[in-house]
Amino acid sequence: MKIGREDFEALIKGEKTIAPYIELDPLAGAYSVFGVKTASNPNYMVKAIYEMYEANLNKKLAVKAVRKLFRSVGAGSVGLNNLLKKLGMNLKPEEFLMLVFKLQHQQGWGAPFELVSASEKRIVIRTKHTFESQVLKDWNMAVCGLHQGWIEGVLTSVTGKTWFCLEKTCHAKGDEYCEFVADRVPASWKFRAEAVVKGDASITEFIEHKPIEGKITLMEEPVVMMPRFIFTSMTNSLKKTMGEAPASGVNYRAYKDMGKENVEHYRKMSIFFDLSRTKLDADLTELHKRFTAFGAPSITGGKLAYGNHVVNDNFEVVDSIEKEKGSKATVFQKIGDKAIRISTNVVTAEGKRAVGTELIKVVYDAVITKGQTYYGTADVVGQKMVVAYEPIKNDAGEIIGILFVGTPEDKVLGLSMEGIKKIKPQTLSDMAFAFYAQMGWFNFVKEEWDEKTKTKTITLSHTVESESFGNIGKNVCYCTAGLLAGII
Repeated sequence: MKIGREDFEALIKGEKTIAPYIELDPLAGAYSVFGVKTASNPNYMVKAIYEMYEANLNKKLAVKAVRKLFRSVGAGSVGLNNLLKKLGMNLKPEEFLMLVFKLQHQQGWGAPFELVSASEKRIVIRTKHTFESQVLKDWNMAVCGLHQGWIEGVLTSVTGKTWFCLEKTCHAKGDEYCEFVADRVPASWKFRAEAVVKGDASITEFIEHKPIEGKITLMEEPVVMMPRFIFTSMTNSLKKTMGEAPASGVNYRAYKDMGKENVEHYRKMSIFFDLSRTKLDADLTELHKRFTAFGAPSITGGKLAYGNHVVNDNFEVVDSIEKEKGSKATVFQKIGDKAIRISTNVVTAEGKRAVGTELIKVVYDAVITKGQTYYGTADVVGQKMVVAYEPIKNDAGEIIGILFVGTPEDKVLGLSMEGIKKIKPQTLSDMAFAFYAQMGWFNFVKEEWDEKTKTKTITLSHTVESESFGNIGKNVCYCTAGLLAGII
């Protein structure tokens, strides 16, 4: 619709609305106002969000921050899902996801999406380009954190399970498609800790703030954040009450205890991981031993066999593992580019063995493509389990299948601590340093060890105390000193 001066005057006076001048072409995904092509979320807004995070983090972490922001936006789709259910429409997760993006495309958000593949635990979708991949082409990297977060939020809201989405290819870095792979696989503590220490993730990704409840959690555990004005007020109050020296001592001891407790929390999470590995490795060794007692593995007549013992539809060994070790066990055969269950003691909700089902791609890539033993957690027939997958190799060194074992998490927690390797202190201290640094307590520069004097020197560019009190001509960092002592 054409617009003239009188129309603008009417808009200003409130005699007209903008509605008649908005044109939407759903098939083209084009959205225009006053005849000028625009979008329901303008370019400058998207770029401003990304650049705001980039200024405080970097481009890589900015994408992750936007992803977390839009995870909440995606979670808001639960309202649409409830409406559809009231109308008698019970869509599968992938069908609902495609509907959400169809509606978004019709409002100007990038190109149409197509469903590449879908299973209970993995959904792959792609598009020629997203809204942000066009706006941020100059970044020349995978930038679609907005859509990653959206996908995670949408799938989590409609399934009640945690989803993790990765962008495998991106239009902004020259790829033909922006392709997203969403897996229903929660990240382990070790994965999260390593990502934070390496700088691949921000600690804030794992912080959940519930202001109404007055709770802040880090990796599902409660934490306390202390604003600087509270910190300064508390310290000054102590000084007035008992004097500077005693107050400094109290602060040192209190924060030393806090540092120790913080590390103990990481230690417990690491111990659980180590206990899991110990149990899983023992079960894998036993499963491997029982099969190789029959002979070397090979593919004979299209079936996987150890010597003359054909594994397909033979449940003798896997059942013995469950009976004696209390563990789930499965054998997969590599068939084409898939790994298929051919023998298992895992029973489906219908009471049938899960024979013939396919392994998820993330594990396939790790075990078959990369030849690694994969460790993780999984929901096995409604029970939380720690799991491990090990490649089966023939005499030529070719990977022809996979051995799987899984044990309930609660059983792992009940295991004896004897024989568990001591956790590397450096891993724990690195995680603690990363946490406090990213939360603004101090800026970590380096640490050095003098073997002769048995002295560790930690260099910080600033601390919360030094910034709170300013340059007053004397040492003030007693809380930080105690914190570092407690961590070490």
